[in-house]
Amino acid sequence: MQIGIIGMKFTGKTTLFNAITGADQPTGQGGVEPHRAVGKIPDQRLERLTEMFKPKRTVHAAVEWVDIPGFAGGTGPDGGREAVRFLEHGRKVDALAQVVRCFDGGYGAPDPQGELESMALELILTDLQVVENRLEKLAKDKARMGKVANPLEPPCFERLKQQLENDRPLRELELNPDEQKIVSGFAFLTLKPLMVVLNHAEGEPPAPELVAAAEAVGAEVVALCASMEEELAQLAPEEAREFLADLGIAEPALVRMIHAAYGALNLQSFFTVGPDECRAWTVRKGATAPEAAGVIHSDLQRGFIRAEVTAYDDLITSGSLAAAKAANLVRLEGKAYQVHDGDIIEIRFSV
Repeated sequence: MQIGIIGMKFTGKTTLFNAITGADQPTGQGGVEPHRAVGKIPDQRLERLTEMFKPKRTVHAAVEWVDIPGFAGGTGPDGGREAVRFLEHGRKVDALAQVVRCFDGGYGAPDPQGELESMALELILTDLQVVENRLEKLAKDKARMGKVANPLEPPCFERLKQQLENDRPLRELELNPDEQKIVSGFAFLTLKPLMVVLNHAEGEPPAPELVAAAEAVGAEVVALCASMEEELAQLAPEEAREFLADLGIAEPALVRMIHAAYGALNLQSFFTVGPDECRAWTVRKGATAPEAAGVIHSDLQRGFIRAEVTAYDDLITSGSLAAAKAANLVRLEGKAYQVHDGDIIEIRFSV
């Protein structure tokens, strides 16, 4: 899973990146290449399972954070658009997290509502360029060969163009299965799940109407103070917990960002356990047992027979897998079973 952190210049993107990854990238220096860091996804349930099974190793699910360079917006001196160049990096990630400045910090009065609107427009314009380029190529193909390879493609891209020209993101457009297949290879930015991070000054949370405005664009919203979170990330775990408690904050930025990412991407976790390994896996909500098996290994999906499933709470209450089985809390599920968050799964298969 990759999350691209985007935003205008001086919003605190890199400060947030450092806070949630433990990196030490310099801030306020610009640059043209993204910063990248892979980190494990904290999950207290996995820690509890590790205590129970005492495996040789514990493997957390992972996320890659990509800090995409910020931009001022508008047209650059070379006639090109700086935003397009930088936002192209966003096509390779699974979701976008826009950082919005809600603090002064010597950069002038903040305009968070303006940033939300400006970024929405930049994403739309970047996608519109791709759509127009594709329509131009399709027109040339038709002029040269008298037809296009897929007759459904031109009307699909005309729909996309109309949506974008109306300043609306593509995620609001209902696409039929054929259209979804057509657009799947283009990685449109306004089709990607969106998170909005409202980066505020310490002790000055954003106004409710700003949170509502961010939610109105279909985004998962996180409000935090990135500078404080960066300092917090440098403390020892016990000190960090005490500091959070004193501030009345339930979870650090990393955990809140993960929750938002899972919500935006419609994801959930399941676990495999045993004496060799306890491991967290990520799968979309609504995934079937064979699809979850495929996340572990393609052979497990191909040869799927049954899934032995235990709910996390049932296992913890029972105290052991053997006790859960004795209490009939371990179920055998078939191909139609939809995985639930926290399921402990063992796949039976034959290849």
